[in-house]
Amino acid sequence: MLNNVRNSQSAWSIVQFLRALADSGQAILCTIHQPSATLFEVFDRLLLLKKGGKTVYFGDIGPNSETMLGYFERQSGVKCGISENPAEYILNCIGAGATASVNQDWHELWTSSPEYAQITAEIEKLHRELPSRPINNDVGDLSAKYATTYGEQFTNVLSRTLTQFWRSPVYIRAKFLECVLCAVFVGFSFVGMDHTVAGANGAFSSRSFVKYFPLVLFIIGSYDC
Repeated sequence: MLNNVRNSQSAWSIVQFLRALADSGQAILCTIHQPSATLFEVFDRLLLLKKGGKTVYFGDIGPNSETMLGYFERQSGVKCGISENPAEYILNCIGAGATASVNQDWHELWTSSPEYAQITAEIEKLHRELPSRPINNDVGDLSAKYATTYGEQFTNVLSRTLTQFWRSPVYIRAKFLECVLCAVFVGFSFVGMDHTVAGANGAFSSRSFVKYFPLVLFIIGSYDC
């Protein structure tokens, strides 16, 4: 569901990522809400439903939305403006826009259109051909639990972690300072310690403080962020 993006830049980044997945062979099925003309043209096909869940269009969008707009312009008799958003145009056509009204049943127009006949024929063809296709039982590359070896995973994660630390010098300095201070506290806890029960208790208390000292630094650092 792609309707919770707050700005156009984030929406474009997400859609570009989905486009890359689709180009690599991954099937992408998503619901879009109020897309811009640029985002709308990134998608390949559109399933448009009217109120009640009835289909009013299912097919290719086409370059510059020409395939889809050709269908709606033919059925409505109204041309889409040059500067008009195709998504808003088709919603206004079927009466789903903010100020749109319609006096024809777009579901009936769709079921009686040649595009519907073509899609139906294509689906029936798939139903006939898919059961007769041989099933490939050669798992081959799927025999391993992971796509890469443990050594390659370790190398990539280690490289990424070192790169992250290199880009965050403040974090490295804070950890170094934490180690130095803890070492100083532990060292001074044994300075002048009496070889008595009271002296041992004092050293133990100092080491207990050192144990919780990193937690104090973490809390202070979280407030600074």
